[in-house]
Amino acid sequence: MQDETQLRERFCLAVRQLWTRGMIVGADGLLCCEVHRRRYLVTPVGRRRIDLQPQDLTCVDIGGESVHGGEGIPPELWQPHRDVYQSHLDPAGVTLGASAMVEPANVLALLSRQGGADRLDIGNGESIPIVAGDDAQALQGVLTDSTEVVLRGKGLFVAGADLAGLLNRIERIELAAAVKLAADG
Repeated sequence: MQDETQLRERFCLAVRQLWTRGMIVGADGLLCCEVHRRRYLVTPVGRRRIDLQPQDLTCVDIGGESVHGGEGIPPELWQPHRDVYQSHLDPAGVTLGASAMVEPANVLALLSRQGGADRLDIGNGESIPIVAGDDAQALQGVLTDSTEVVLRGKGLFVAGADLAGLLNRIERIELAAAVKLAADG
């Protein structure tokens, strides 16, 4: 088990890094990481991400309910996180321990260029599944096989083994989308 105080500090740093890079805006996006045994630190609903302090983070159970009383996470926001934690390990066989819903500008720009496709082509033979942002059943189906999915009208959902791995995946996808946009003109 990791030290929760240190994890809260690293978590807030990760949120600030995403905000600084323009991948989350205002109070949008939801970042989450496992503290221990199906307990998760989560960005609180309605709070500006750049201003978060370690004590502001919400600790929830697998159902999205606060473990210390107070507000949990609304089911429609928590669902992809819960589904991915319940459905599988990451491709390398490591238990997933972090997830995020973000809005990276290059991914969203690339999505708008690719129209009604069912996969987002980010170049180098890589693609990410796309589902309607309000289609919970389709999202759940995709998350049984993938740890990355674009939700139309909402953004990019990514899961990883830990916070560092999660940030690396998000950055890799955003950079690939930027290169693809530049190459396509």
